[in-house]
Amino acid sequence: MAGLLKTFSNLIRGKSQDLAKKMSDPVRDSKLAIQDSEKMIADFTTRIAKLVAQNRRLQKDHKEAEADLTKYQGFAEKAVTSNSVDDARRSLELKAEVQKRFDNLTTEIARNEQLIKVLRDQLSKARAKVAGSKRNIVSLEARLEGSKIRKELAKASSDFNTGDSPLAALDDLEKAVNTEESEAEAWEELGIDDLSSQSLEEKYGSGSSADVEAELAKMMAGSKKG
Repeated sequence: MAGLLKTFSNLIRGKSQDLAKKMSDPVRDSKLAIQDSEKMIADFTTRIAKLVAQNRRLQKDHKEAEADLTKYQGFAEKAVTSNSVDDARRSLELKAEVQKRFDNLTTEIARNEQLIKVLRDQLSKARAKVAGSKRNIVSLEARLEGSKIRKELAKASSDFNTGDSPLAALDDLEKAVNTEESEAEAWEELGIDDLSSQSLEEKYGSGSSADVEAELAKMMAGSKKG
């Protein structure tokens, strides 16, 4: 039972593979692959654009944090000059908070810039590959059609030499004509042989009746004289 199920499963798989092979179209599949790749590139481009926009906002915040550092540093210096310890302390505390934000922004911006560079390189390569594929597909399609034509011509040339070829009917006709001509020549030879086998009597007759009468008259005349 298990063997029968395995055989049936293999039969179904074989039929599916044959059907898939018959339904396959390399040119169509290549064009669809290019369309899918273009959609992926468009989505990829959108994501990169969003990352670039986000990084620009971070760069803006980074500049603002840098300005705040300068500002709070200035406040602290003025407070110290004014002998205002509390203001100086508060200014330095605010500066420390801004410094943390500034350092985090610096790290995040650098990380984003590196990622954007890698993604842009990948995007450039993908675009170049798709563009090259679109240029090549015309040539590849022509080559594929040419190979199909060559295959069909080679197959037709091979079929010409088989008994199923339409040209075989011409060969049969030639054979029939040759056979009929040979039989006609044979019958003609048989007719000549029949003519040569005839006796002299058959060819020239048994003798003329006039000759017989002349011979009889001569014999009668001789008897009268005697």
